[in-house]
Amino acid sequence: MKRKMPFMLVALVLLVSLFSFQNYASAEEIQVSTFDETIKSIVEQRLTGADVSITVRDGVTGEIVYGLNENTPIKPASNMKLITTAAALDVLGEDYKFSTKLYITGKISDGVLKGDVYLQGHGDPTLMDVDLKQFANDLKALGIHKIDGRIVGDDKWFDGDLLTPGIWPGDESWYYAAPITALTTSPNADYDSGTIIVDVTATQVGEPPSFKITPHIGDLEIINEAVTVATGQANTLSVERTYQTNQIVISGNLPVGRTYRDWITVQNPTTHTLNMFKELLAEAVIEYTHHKVFQAATPNSAQLVSVKESMPLKELLIPYMKLSNNGIADILIKTIGKVKNHHGSTNAGLKVLREYGESVGLNMDDWFFEDGSGMSHSNHVSSVAVSDLLYHVQSEEWFNTYLTSLPVAAKVNVS
Repeated sequence: MKRKMPFMLVALVLLVSLFSFQNYASAEEIQVSTFDETIKSIVEQRLTGADVSITVRDGVTGEIVYGLNENTPIKPASNMKLITTAAALDVLGEDYKFSTKLYITGKISDGVLKGDVYLQGHGDPTLMDVDLKQFANDLKALGIHKIDGRIVGDDKWFDGDLLTPGIWPGDESWYYAAPITALTTSPNADYDSGTIIVDVTATQVGEPPSFKITPHIGDLEIINEAVTVATGQANTLSVERTYQTNQIVISGNLPVGRTYRDWITVQNPTTHTLNMFKELLAEAVIEYTHHKVFQAATPNSAQLVSVKESMPLKELLIPYMKLSNNGIADILIKTIGKVKNHHGSTNAGLKVLREYGESVGLNMDDWFFEDGSGMSHSNHVSSVAVSDLLYHVQSEEWFNTYLTSLPVAAKVNVS
C-alpha cells in the first residue's frame, strides 16, 4: 500500500469553506453559539494534544464570523500548497506547459552519430518512460544506430539543491520527500516524480520473494534480504533506500501468496533518468560508446531533435492538488523562481510567493515558510491568514481553475 505522509498531530489548520457560505448563507445566518459548541466538542474528542487553528469567514464580505485560536501560527502542512498554487497560476498562467527537449551535437555518418545526445529538462514532473522511448525512436528516425559520444543530462534550469529545507533523514526514502531536479521522471500518472514503484511478491516458503521495479531500475542497486514465510506468519516486509545511497533494501518476512507495494525515491533524478534512457536506447537497438552518463549545459550549437510537453498547468493541478503531491509543489516553487527571477531555486521561488501574497493585500508577516509543499516543520501560519488568502483569490481570473483543483473530503478520484 502506498505510504502516506505522516499526520502531524501537533499542527492542524481547519478551514471551514468560505466558498460555500458565499452561495448558501450570510454571516448573520450562522448560529455561532451552536457552531462554537460543536467545534469545541470535536476538538476535545478527536484532536486531543493537537494545535488547532480554525477560521470561518464570510465569502462575500470577508468578515470573520467564527474563530478558535484563529491568530495562532501553527504548522500548515499541505495547506501551504494553497498559496503555492495561487502564486504559480499568477506567475505561470493556466496554460503553462513544462518541457523536455532532445538535442544532438556533431554529425551523422553511416548511422553513427559522431557527437553527443542531450536531454534538457525544465522540471517536467509528467515525463515518463514512454516519453524517453519516444526520444529513442526520434533518434532512430534520424538514421542513428550508434552514438559515438556522450549521453548528457542538462538540468541547469534548476539549482543543484535536491531537497527543500526541513526534510528529515528518515523521510528521504519516501515519495513525499522526493529529491527535485529539472530532469526527472515519474513512474505513473500520479506524477510522483523522482520515485520508482517496488512490487514484492512472496512465492515459495524459505526463498526470497520476487520483486519488480516500475518503470526501470536505472542506476539503483536492489538488495533483497527478505524471506517468504508460511501463511499466517507476520508480515514484516520493509522496502527502503539506504540514506544517501542508490541502494534499495528489501528486508523482513512476507507470507506466501502476499504482495507488497511501495513508492521509493531515487537518490538523484537526473542520473536515474539518464540511466533509464540508456536502457531504452538499448531496447531501440541503438548502441552507445560511453556507458557513463554526464551532466552539462546544452551547447548553443546543438541541434533540436524533438520536444515533449506536459499538459497545461490547469490540468496538472488536478493530480497535484487532489493528491497533495509534494514533488510538484517543490517543482512549481523552483519554476516560478526561474521564470520571474531567473533563478530556479527554492529561495527564489519563495520570494516570488511572498511577492504574490503582498500584491493581493495579504499580510505576509503572518506567514513563515521554508518550502511550498508544507513538509518543513518550520513552516508556520494561522488559519485566519490562510482564510484571508482564500478570500482574496476569489477575485482572480483563474479562480474557477483554482477552486476545481481543491481536494474534496472522501473523494480520491482525480480522473
